[in-house]
Amino acid sequence: MELIGSLRRGESQAFETLVLTYQHRIFSIAARMLGDSGEAEEVAQEVFLRVHRSIRDFRGEAKLSTWLYAITSRLCLNRLKSGGRRRRAGEAPLMKIADPHPNAAAILEGSEVETALHRAIGELDEERRIVIVLRDLHGLSYEEIAAALELELGTVRSRLHRARMELKERLKGLFG
Repeated sequence: MELIGSLRRGESQAFETLVLTYQHRIFSIAARMLGDSGEAEEVAQEVFLRVHRSIRDFRGEAKLSTWLYAITSRLCLNRLKSGGRRRRAGEAPLMKIADPHPNAAAILEGSEVETALHRAIGELDEERRIVIVLRDLHGLSYEEIAAALELELGTVRSRLHRARMELKERLKGLFG
């Protein structure tokens, strides 16, 4: 890939292109995993610093995006496992309700659903949360998730199934 070659040669324009191309996705994954935009910004910066430092080590066996998601996921999981962080439920929106002409009741209902979903995802353990974020919120394939998290494909499927069942149970009261 031309971008990878340019990055390896240290071309500043290439690094700028990388950041512009992936910054929103990296930030979004981190924000959904951590529930805190400040921490998500720190993680996103750290991801790009690590890429800058180690682009020569990138073997190209996976897509560049998968490598970036792997770095992001590991940094988020490490932060979640460290005890010195605060979690703020409901800070980052998880979904937009697609109604071009919402009325006040629809806006309120959408906000309640969004808040409940965000809270439920935030309550999942880290291993289940990351697969939900990567698959259902960012659309990565099972194979991409397995590569990013260095897991077997069956493990990804299993965690995703358990996460969805847990979310279904947690949200059962909201949807009847």
